[in-house]
Amino acid sequence: MPVPLLPVSEAARSRARAAAHAAGVAGAYVVLCPTARGLHRGREKCWDGFGRLAGELTASGQTVVACPGPGEEAAARAAVPDARLIDPLDLGAFAALLAGSRLVVANDSGPGHLAAAVGARLVGVFGVTDPTKTRPLGRSVHVVGGMAGWPKYDQVRSQVVALLAD
Repeated sequence: MPVPLLPVSEAARSRARAAAHAAGVAGAYVVLCPTARGLHRGREKCWDGFGRLAGELTASGQTVVACPGPGEEAAARAAVPDARLIDPLDLGAFAALLAGSRLVVANDSGPGHLAAAVGARLVGVFGVTDPTKTRPLGRSVHVVGGMAGWPKYDQVRSQVVALLAD
């Protein structure tokens, strides 16, 4: 299956840099996408380990950011209180923010698919959906978990640490 690749414009990159700068982000960063709208077969599509992961990454010296969609700010702040929140961006700037990251960690959601499409390194966390059917496509996509249940925290953390060590 062909891997989609979405180009990111320089104008979008400029808007992303300005938004990151306004949030106090300078240099390399990791993006966490802890929210996902809607349910899948009555089950939440959000992994509950994002807060712990944000705290551990921040404590290890990583700059951790979250950029929630409009109306998701409170949920993102609650999920990852240690992350720097970037105000909601237009789609192009959000794509550029993802593309410019060291790593993206996302639920099976739109941001995960967008990260893959712009070539970002991605850890896709699955717990209620089937990654054989809905996984993001990309050369740098790493899936943890599956529709049988959420992965253990250490499984996700190990994948994240390994990718950041690269």
